[in-house]
Amino acid sequence: MKEEFNYCPLCGNPLSSGIIENKERRYCTHCDFVDYKNPLPVAVAVATRDKKYLLIKRGIEPRKGVWGSASGFIESGETPEEACLRELKEETGVTGNIVRLIRVVRIEDKQIYGDMLALIYLVQVNEGEEPVAGSDVDDARFFTTDELPEYFARTFKDIMEEIQSS
Repeated sequence: MKEEFNYCPLCGNPLSSGIIENKERRYCTHCDFVDYKNPLPVAVAVATRDKKYLLIKRGIEPRKGVWGSASGFIESGETPEEACLRELKEETGVTGNIVRLIRVVRIEDKQIYGDMLALIYLVQVNEGEEPVAGSDVDDARFFTTDELPEYFARTFKDIMEEIQSS
């Protein structure tokens, strides 16, 4: 989880707690620093090719061993789209092109990261490239709609219908 400040990172004085902007927050009475808790930005690639879906089997926590979309944190200096394609390449070894933004959702990870804001993109994987698991991934492969994990099929039902009808 995100670090909790006990002392002001600007002036070093102990922080107080109180209601600021209708929310319980830690703040400094000396320099007016407020410890806002903001979500971490994440880019997610719903990657497809030939009406199949490229998934990765997570090799690290959180959710180690679970199949899902290539994803990761947006780094300083990169756009969400750049992060999406970078994570796809790092986790699967393939490249692609963003078709469109699917949706933006809040995800809460109680184990490690806290609140995250996920930008989920539909990505068309380039032809001729075969997936290879990256360093923090146990496996990467294409799934037909019948093979997809139930939670993935439920979450992206609208996208799957769009892809299957195209």
